Amino acid sequence: MKIVIVGLGGVGGVVGGRLAAGLGDSREHEVIFWCRGKTLETVRAEGLQLMSADGKMTVRPALATCSVGEVGRADCLIFATKGYHLDAAAREIAPATGEGTIVIPLLNGVSAVSVLEKRLAGSDVLGGCIYVSAHVENPGVVRQVGTVQRVLFGKKGITEAENRIRYAPVEQILKKSGIGITLTERIDVEMWSKFLFLSPFAGVTTLFERSIDEVLADEESFETVNRLLREIEAVARAKNVDLPENIADITLEKARAFAPGTKTSMQLDREKERPTELETLIGYVSAEGESLGVPVPTYKTLCENLRRVCRV
Repeated sequence: MKIVIVGLGGVGGVVGGRLAAGLGDSREHEVIFWCRGKTLETVRAEGLQLMSADGKMTVRPALATCSVGEVGRADCLIFATKGYHLDAAAREIAPATGEGTIVIPLLNGVSAVSVLEKRLAGSDVLGGCIYVSAHVENPGVVRQVGTVQRVLFGKKGITEAENRIRYAPVEQILKKSGIGITLTERIDVEMWSKFLFLSPFAGVTTLFERSIDEVLADEESFETVNRLLREIEAVARAKNVDLPENIADITLEKARAFAPGTKTSMQLDREKERPTELETLIGYVSAEGESLGVPVPTYKTLCENLRRVCRV
């Protein structure tokens, strides 16, 4: 199987690096890194460096490229770009896909599937979700923070048995990475459960310029989070996502488990004046609420305020 990791940031570096290392010199499978610029130059010359709690390793993929011609026909694409780069990346690599190409997005938010279905018509687009903390230290150098590394993926709308028949071989290959891999028919629930935490807390930490624990401790910001949680949950239920009845409480408990001083990635991007995933994380909920007839006044106000201060 020819597996292409599209985007070599924190997520792509961990997934691609560990998968390439796990497959080693396999003649049956090859891992390709799709990247460009200084990252591509560094990986071609020196390999990808992945630093983590279990040590430092240098990984050399079967190929590092940004040329569709060099890739040829891909069997599996794993997208690990930022949300604002997804559409362009999908359009660029589309000629390497076709009927039967399995596509797994591991992005923040829940909108990647629809983007990829539009751009990669004919491919088999699944849902995907990842839990990992990692960032790029330098081009071609990725640091993984902590030991949590989980990937969930699957096809919504088909049974568990059908998922296993179609995608168990991919699951077994991905497990060679050493990352916790779960194939599930409830991938929409998994993606939205993560999104219910990411979206409100990304918005409020960025707007109020407070860490997660500071947001929870302050009456105004905590009430804002609660309103956002009610609105995003209503949007999810309008889309028939079978979330747990107490998903808001589960989400708040998840937030309370973070170490004091923890900031969200969107907050950090804003502080460093980098582009943010504002539209993926906040704008999407505002737009979906309006489309579905679900009132989301707090999201609309939050989105308007953040658009004044964030790069997108």
